[in-house]
Amino acid sequence: MPPLPDLQDPRYRLNVEVELVNLTATVLDDSGKYMNGLTPQDFQVFEDGQEQKISFFSHDLRVPISVGVLIDCSGSMRHKLQQALQTVREIALALSPQDEMFVISFNSDVNVRQRFTTNMQEIQRSLRDIRSSGETAAYDAIQTGIQEMKSAKHNKKIMLLVTDGFDTKSHINATQVEDILKRSEVLAYAIGIDDDDDDPAALRRTRYHIYHYMLNRIASISGGRAFRQFTGRNYALNTLAQVLLEELHQQYTLSYYPTSFGEGSVFRQVEVKVKKPGSQIRHRTGYYINQAANASNTNNNNTGEPGPTPR
Repeated sequence: MPPLPDLQDPRYRLNVEVELVNLTATVLDDSGKYMNGLTPQDFQVFEDGQEQKISFFSHDLRVPISVGVLIDCSGSMRHKLQQALQTVREIALALSPQDEMFVISFNSDVNVRQRFTTNMQEIQRSLRDIRSSGETAAYDAIQTGIQEMKSAKHNKKIMLLVTDGFDTKSHINATQVEDILKRSEVLAYAIGIDDDDDDPAALRRTRYHIYHYMLNRIASISGGRAFRQFTGRNYALNTLAQVLLEELHQQYTLSYYPTSFGEGSVFRQVEVKVKKPGSQIRHRTGYYINQAANASNTNNNNTGEPGPTPR
């Protein structure tokens, strides 16, 4: 079987009307290490239970990324905010010159502190003078982040939520934010910063524990991942940044033309399997059939970057 074309090859720019579905997959072995060297023949893709033919395949370790960071600065983050900000600083330092990043902070309100830029000094400046106060509008922040992602230059879009993880103030609810994520091509990740019950300092104040279900749910819908930190513990935050970015550059992209079509806002369930014993895989759970045109128009109007039309 001849090799499939690479997604980054400019010869394979497709018309915006082509109905192509793109999936990003993270594959781990039974010891939790990333699996390299997989080929299209190692994967099976199913849509609503029906196997699909993989038309495009990529495992480019150097693909540029667009990263959006959402930082919780609500009152409950008072003893966690500096840890959160330093984590974001380390991620910004670890990005390549081709990567771009935006920063949003949120408490009772949502504030776009820095729109997409490749200048990491601008990112560092945007992290100054952030103070903790107010309630937590995490869902509103995610909605704003998805809007900001429409100006991304790169096909690979990552949103990172840094929070202690319980929404108290948003105008939208959990079901609505899940629907927003399902309609996007954004990979959502979360870093939950938790109070440590074994920390004597934490025992002397009101403690706020992260809402594990919310963070894991938000991440798993898109194929991302939730990390957990504790206050009062020493972390090599540059290592966390490297772990996150390593994962983003170890992922596989699989694309296919659906064998069946539909009309209206219909959600299609997607499953990806790997023909390797003991392997584990993460990917988005599905897509809406009417999201392709909007997503591809956004990409083509803002980027000029070659690649297949996303779905």
